[in-house]
Amino acid sequence: MELARIAFQEIQENYTYSLQYSTTEGNVELRRAFLEFLRKDGIKAELEEIVITTASQQGLDLVAKTFLDPGDVVYIELPSYLGAIQAFRAFEAELVGITLEEDGMDLERLREQIQKGRAQGKNPKLIYVIPDFQNPAGICWSEEKRAELLKIAKEEDLLVVEDAPYRALRFAGEEVPSLKAMDREGRVVFLFTLSKILAPGLRLAALVGAEEIVNKVVAVKQATDLCTPALTQALALRFLREHDFEAHIERLRSCYREKRNAMIAALERYMPEGVLWTRPEGGLFLWVTLPPGLDTEKMLPKALERKVAYVSGSPFFVDGTGHNTMRLSFAIATLEQIDEGIRRLAEVIKEELAALPSSVSA
Repeated sequence: MELARIAFQEIQENYTYSLQYSTTEGNVELRRAFLEFLRKDGIKAELEEIVITTASQQGLDLVAKTFLDPGDVVYIELPSYLGAIQAFRAFEAELVGITLEEDGMDLERLREQIQKGRAQGKNPKLIYVIPDFQNPAGICWSEEKRAELLKIAKEEDLLVVEDAPYRALRFAGEEVPSLKAMDREGRVVFLFTLSKILAPGLRLAALVGAEEIVNKVVAVKQATDLCTPALTQALALRFLREHDFEAHIERLRSCYREKRNAMIAALERYMPEGVLWTRPEGGLFLWVTLPPGLDTEKMLPKALERKVAYVSGSPFFVDGTGHNTMRLSFAIATLEQIDEGIRRLAEVIKEELAALPSSVSA
């Protein structure tokens, strides 16, 4: 309702601007507000180093459209965000999945794959990562691995795309600096969004990078959609000016912390032996791994019959694996729905395990 009030007030008082075109770079005052927010997180950037995008998904599309040629190699976490996979494949990039460990990407494997690609005459171009509360796995990269990734990017002359939609939603553990805050080479393109901390329907985000990179992206964006809607930018700016945004985010953290705890407690209470799950320190997702032999995509119709939904894991894997994995979200459901949903899901999994041939389940 608050955004509805702000929308009415904005159109009533400022319609000559908010119902007109914006500049391609975006509302100057909103860009400054974003930069101030990011500065508190250790990211120091100038006005010329940020462009407003129509959600982070457009940021991914613009990066791909600007920097990728057919056949270029993109190194991506395994598993990784489906929207990024689709954006890069749309421009005919070759995606190479690098296994995730508990504290981030397997960087030895990354080095090996880069060297292998170069030996085969391929063109490694960029590395795409979600270091904070990764989608779908929920893990958070260690500071050591972040530093090592930047070292590899420098040595191999690669661009790093840091997607950070969940970074503000840490509700446990210690803060770790973003790749962008650690970047001294201008290699990191940072994607920031309001979708997870204000309203996804606004479709508002920003891309932050070296001025040379941003200039190229702006030229491509102008040909793509001319500008992000002025009205949604104006609504976001009013909200940021009229409200304590840090307090707003803290309320979100508290809410999601409680829901995360409820989901973990339910998993511990109901799941059969052999089912594993992550314990995220932030974000919106838990990643669940079932015993070998189970296929979460084939299992989904049975879960839906019991009014339980999840996202099957295999589409997040660029190598075609992950059939026994699933992503669970605790963002929308109530505490009661979380408990009951996990109970029903556990019933389905137990039935699927009982139906496995003894040679597989043993």
